[in-house]
Amino acid sequence: MRAAAILMVVGLLTACGDEPTRSGTARLPEGQPGMPTPDQIVEDGRHILTADGVKKAVMQAEQLYFYNASGIVKGDTIQVSFYDPDGRFVSLLTALHGEMEENSQQMVARGHVHVRGTDATIDTEELHYDPARNLVWSDVPTTINQRGNIIRGKGVESDPALRDIRIKGGSAVLRSEPRLGRQPRPDSTATIDGRRPPPTGAMPGNPAPGNPVPANPTPTNPEPRPGPPDSAAAAEGDGGA
Repeated sequence: MRAAAILMVVGLLTACGDEPTRSGTARLPEGQPGMPTPDQIVEDGRHILTADGVKKAVMQAEQLYFYNASGIVKGDTIQVSFYDPDGRFVSLLTALHGEMEENSQQMVARGHVHVRGTDATIDTEELHYDPARNLVWSDVPTTINQRGNIIRGKGVESDPALRDIRIKGGSAVLRSEPRLGRQPRPDSTATIDGRRPPPTGAMPGNPAPGNPVPANPTPTNPEPRPGPPDSAAAAEGDGGA
């Protein structure tokens, strides 16, 4: 009886001293491919870009990666809001990736970059931003839509508000591109040999669609009918007789 009690106490002490079994190990995100492990990772983070202490832009990202040694901040699925010197919002940038230097505050966005201002948009694959110069620029093919005018070039320079856009080696299309699936409308002011073309479906001698021929058409310029002889001419004729 006493031996059984001693064995029970030893068993309880052994059970209490067992370490818990680890079912898994938590791991931090490794950062972007080709980069070292970041010093800090912020989910749904935001970073303010300034120049001389004035807020110029705010970068938001699903993930922000901070690398202290190089002073670089990288972001995935970014959104950048630009502001004028008075703090008013002027345009919005979206892209797949972004990278910023903390010392200079300069930023570059890459992958499906789209910037929308009040009167224009910019689409490219890479766009740089310098808050000190208040300038955005690209050295890769770029498409600008400015109030319906499509402009394509080898690059672009502009202020963040997209009010002063300068194209690099571009050519302008001075009309809006038709939407997919919609035929461009004919130009009603075009002329052929000085005359406007007939409506669609109308041919010479045939009415335009929706304009049936009347039962008794009236000539546009009827021939003049002979009238009574002039009285003065008749009098001269009588006198000659």
